[in-house]
Formats: sequence, C-alpha cells, structure tokens
Amino acid sequence: SKKKEIESVHRTIDEDRREIIKAVIVRIMKARKTLQHALLIQQLIQQLNSRFELKTSMIKKCIDILIEDEYIERQPKGNKLLRYLTKKLTNQTIYMTSMPKI
Repeated sequence: SKKKEIESVHRTIDEDRREIIKAVIVRIMKARKTLQHALLIQQLIQQLNSRFELKTSMIKKCIDILIEDEYIERQPKGNKLLRYLTKKLTNQTIYMTSMPKI
C-alpha cells in the first residue's frame, strides 16, 4: 500500500542519514582526537545543517553506536569528553571509505 511504501522510504532516509552522521562524527573525532560532547554536536550541526535537520535522538544513537563499535569512547569522570580510538583495518565497514566530501 501507499502508506507502507512511504514508511519504507522514511526508514531508508533515516538509515542513510545515520550513516552520514556516523561518518562525519568519525571524521571530526579523527581530526580532533578528543572533544567535548557539546562541541562535537556543534560541529556536526555546522557541517550537516545545510543537508538535513539533525535530530538530537539520532545524534545520540549514532554516538552510542560508534562507542559500541569502538570508534570513540567516553572519558571517565563524567566531563562529557569523547576520545577517538584508532581502529585497525578489518573486514568491518569503515565508515569513511564510502563517504563523499561534504
């Protein structure tokens, strides 16, 4: 039905946006090494605001996925500092390889 088709398109768009957000987070963190959470959000908005509206929930989910996948980690002591983790090349998806320049 038309409704299911529209929902499917919205899901695909959200998935594509999550991949873009993750790629930009990795690119920012790779350049900066450590960064406060708020500054990461600010830089994400600067880089992606012209492409689509960023939802806080989507950003949080992408950060959590990257932490789980060991691309970044939260620093202890609750100061909201994030640190980039150097990844060894594996057969896993490397987010940066298929990301066009923004």
